[in-house]
Order: sequence, then C-alpha cells, then structure tokens
Amino acid sequence: MVRAPLVEVFHSVQGEGRFVGVPMTFLRVATCPIRCSYCDTPHSHRATATALVREGDTERTEPNPVDAVRAAELVESCARAGGSPLPAMLSVTGGEPLAVPAFVRALGALLRPRGCRIHLETAALDPVALRECVADIDHLSADYKLPGTWVHAGGPRDAEPDAGSQHVECARIALAHGATVDMKVVLTSSVRDQVYTAALERLASVRGSVLLVLQPVTPHGDVQEPLPAAVLQRRLHEAVAAGFTVRVLPQVHKSLQVP
Repeated sequence: MVRAPLVEVFHSVQGEGRFVGVPMTFLRVATCPIRCSYCDTPHSHRATATALVREGDTERTEPNPVDAVRAAELVESCARAGGSPLPAMLSVTGGEPLAVPAFVRALGALLRPRGCRIHLETAALDPVALRECVADIDHLSADYKLPGTWVHAGGPRDAEPDAGSQHVECARIALAHGATVDMKVVLTSSVRDQVYTAALERLASVRGSVLLVLQPVTPHGDVQEPLPAAVLQRRLHEAVAAGFTVRVLPQVHKSLQVP
C-alpha cells in the first residue's frame, strides 16, 4: 500500500482561494523541495516520526509514514468529529503533495467514490507528478511562485528561479482532466513590477480558464512587511486590464484563529 509522511489531519474552514470560508477537511503531507520567504508552515518541510490528528477537541498522534487506506480513515474520522458524516471536500496540502503523487492518487481513488471532492494545493512545480495523480483530483489550487520569493531547498538565497512554464503546464494538465483551477499569486512588497507583469504574460494562455487569486502576503518568516494598499491596487488593475477573472483574498483563517 502506498504510504506518505504526514504532518497533520484536521477539519476546519478553507482560508484561501475561491472556497474561502467553506468547511473542509485537511490532510497535510510532510516534506517540501522549496523554501518560500513567506512560508507559514515551515514545520512541514521535513517528516517527523508522528503526525498530529485533530478530532474535534481531541488531539492524538499517528505513526509515520501513513498508508492511503489509513489516511482515508483518519480523514473521515476528523470530518465526523467536525460535524460532517463524510468530508464533502478534502484539501490535500503540504509541504508539497506532488512529492508523493502515488499517495494522492490512491487517496483520491478511495475517497472520491464516497462523494468526497479532492482539492490539491501545490506549488505546481512538477507536471510529471501531477499527470500521475490528476485523474483523482477535482480542483487544483496552484501557487504561482514569483521570482525573488522562493528558492530550491539548499539553494543560494540570492537565486531567483522562474517556474512560470511549470505552473502553466500544471494548469493545462488539470484543465484537460476537467478539474477547476485557481492560480494563486502571493504578493509581497519586494516583487518588482516587471516580475509581476511577466507572470501575467506567462499565464495569458490559460487566463480564460483559471481564477487568478491575488493574495496580499500575511507577514511571516522572512517577510514581515505587509503589502501596501497602493501596490495591491496597482496589481489588481493590471490583472483586470489583462483580461483575468480575479479575486483579491487574504488568508482568512489567520483572522479566524483556526488552523
């Protein structure tokens, strides 16, 4: 049976993207091949011996790695404890779920026939891995990593990788399989105008099919400065003028004080 190291399983509300505020169960996988300056889950970068399982007000641990059958059981028990007899929606997040595509595929194959909709939250850097599991997901929430905001794990801090082509290819793969797609761009005050413009140009080929989510950064980690309102307005106007369907959405779960 396919296994993966997990960080946590819990039931809460979605705090980002088009489904913000919707009750949802979350399964967070461990390990991530990149490091983002604004990452708010650095504890997910590496696997630990156990995963945290929150069932209502009860917390316990599960030994890692967890096989897909057991993970599906944990998802259902957390959903029941959260007031849902079956998770209508499951967010598979990280870390980076595309580090374990066979696990994502197995989890979807187990839960989707029971009426569960699988949402994959990913940095969308690995089209090959996405092809392996895309038939078993319903929604792709892809982070468009702007150059200057992230590096490969262990890479030089002054590196500015551009993964635009991978992001676009992942969007195309998901759309071709009938999944809905959000392309989320976290906006920081350090991102240069030409970098943002280049990202919109790169995404132009899928702009009629994806929802562009502009997320003003929540200060965390190396980013402690909030996005100025004037910069947000400028970014929004440029995206609308470029023909995108846009939502400006902050991380709502932070203000709700939920996981």
